Amino acid sequence: MAALVSGVVLAASVMAPAQALRAAGVTGSAPSNAGAITSFVSTITDNALWLIGTIATLAVLIIGGLFFFGHSRAPDYAARIAIGAVIIVSAPGIAA
Repeated sequence: MAALVSGVVLAASVMAPAQALRAAGVTGSAPSNAGAITSFVSTITDNALWLIGTIATLAVLIIGGLFFFGHSRAPDYAARIAIGAVIIVSAPGIAA
């Protein structure tokens, strides 16, 4: 009897979030203006890629200048920027 009661309580606690989402209007289908949201995200992504490319180019130029003028911490800065670039490039794969 206790197993039956605990099973019912467990099933109710598992289904409660799904019922709450349905009550809030989440049906599993995209809203009518989903195209506008997709367009906005695409624009932001394009702008972010342009900005990241510009910053990466400037970073390469600055690190090159540090190496050229013999800065003692140039390899450290270059390694940190390389690690950051690898993290940014691999972020979509990590998130998936």
